[in-house]
Formats: sequence, structure tokens, C-alpha cells
Amino acid sequence: MKVKPGVVPPTDHPPVVGDAFSLYDTEEAVLGKTDGMLAGLAQVAGGVQQLAEAYRRSYREQRRLVRMSDRMQLDLQKANHRLAEQQRDLQALNEALSGEIEHRTRLEAKLRHLADTDDLTGAVSRRRFMEISQREWLRYERDRIPACLLMADLDRFKRLNDEFGHAAGDAALASFVETCRRRLRKVDVIGRMGGEEFAILLTEIGADAGLTVAEDICRLVGETGVAWPGGPLALSVSIGIAAIEGTETFEQTLGRADAALYAAKHAGRGCVRPSRGPSADGPPPP
Repeated sequence: MKVKPGVVPPTDHPPVVGDAFSLYDTEEAVLGKTDGMLAGLAQVAGGVQQLAEAYRRSYREQRRLVRMSDRMQLDLQKANHRLAEQQRDLQALNEALSGEIEHRTRLEAKLRHLADTDDLTGAVSRRRFMEISQREWLRYERDRIPACLLMADLDRFKRLNDEFGHAAGDAALASFVETCRRRLRKVDVIGRMGGEEFAILLTEIGADAGLTVAEDICRLVGETGVAWPGGPLALSVSIGIAAIEGTETFEQTLGRADAALYAAKHAGRGCVRPSRGPSADGPPPP
């Protein structure tokens, strides 16, 4: 290569400035870059440290929440256990209460049955008969539904008791009610008014039909008699009948039926007499 005068030819070596070489400048630049990279790494390390600290705090909070959840689960299990025990106790109390209610219901029904029923004959009691009849008379006042009352008295009952004993008298009373029920309908009511006297309520029946029922009962009682170890005992009944009329009360109709019963007794017993209005014939013969 030709070199022109006054021009320094190029060389591969770094230029020399005084006593320094350009190589040191390059190292300085590299060291500067290294310092910058180290500073960046320090910032990254700081960020990582902060992230790690945040993670530790989150982890501790999660552990705290887990422990709290465990305690809550334990408390919930205890509460559920107590609730189950309370439910068992409540169920036992409910069963005991149900049993007591059922027992009281049966007892009340038994007491009501005893109050409403004559224990010897199975006829309804006087009080219950009066209640039912009063209700039937209200039905008559409202809807004009006919009804009849029969007053029945067993004939010579005292003589039967004296001759054969009270057991025979009890058998006669029970036999009479059983015989009546063979002729009566389910809607009809027979009540024991006291001693050997009975009343029969025939619902939705007028005077003529009621008279037929009374005569059938009188006949059946005479035919049936009373079953007794020494042989059947003769039994007869006297019956008075009154059908409800006009605006009269139950007590007035009952009084007419009772007066008709006295008439049957005076007519010779073992017969039926319809009401002919109030009577002052006095009490029936014994």
C-alpha cells in the first residue's frame, strides 16, 4: 500500500494517548455496565424479598384462617351434637306427651261413656237422653221434622225383684233394652230414666208409625220374657206414646207421654196407650 506523505497509515493496535491505552476505556465501560446490572439485580432481589415477605404474611394469614375454620368446625360439631341430643330429648318428651294425651283422651272417652250410658242396660243415661231429645225438638221447630216419645215401665217389677232377687231384676232390665233394640232403628234412642222406667225417642216418625213401633215392642217383650236358670221369667211392659204437636216444648210432650203411660197401667198393663192430652189420673199401679 502506498502511503501519501503526511498521512499516518491505519493500524490494528489501539491508539496511545499519553501513557494510557484505549483498552482500559473498554473495561471501564464493561465495569460500568456490570455495576448497572448488579444494581438491577439488587432491585430484583429486593422485589423478590418483598414478594417472599408478602407470601409469608399470606401464608400466616391462611394458617390463621385455617385454625379459625378448624375451631369453627369443632364448635359446629359440638353444636350439632348438642342439637341432636336436644332433638332426642324433645322427641322423647313429645312421645311421652303424645302418650299422655292419648291416655287422657281414652280416659275422657271412658268417663264420657260412663256419664252418657247406663252401665247395667247399655241404654243412654237420663241426662244424655234429655240432651238428645232437646236437640231433636229444636230440629222440629226449625224444619218441622216429626218425632215421637215413648215412656215405658216394666210391669210388676218390684214383685219380680222380691220373688227372684235383684239379679233377676237386673236381667229383666237388660233383656228389655236388648228386645227394644231388635225393633228400633239405629237413629232411635232409648234411655233409662230411673229404676224400671225407660224413654224412647223415635226420630222422623209420626203418631201412627210410632204407635206401631210401641205395639211391636210391647208384643216382643211379652213373647221374649227373661232368660233365667230356672226357666224363662214372664215380663210385660206398659207404654205411653206422644207425638210432638204444634209449638209444645219437649217437656210438654214428655208429660203427655208420661200421662199416656199411666193410662196404660190403669188399663191393665202390658199394653200401649197414645196420648189424649194432659192427664191427672195419678201414678201407675205398682
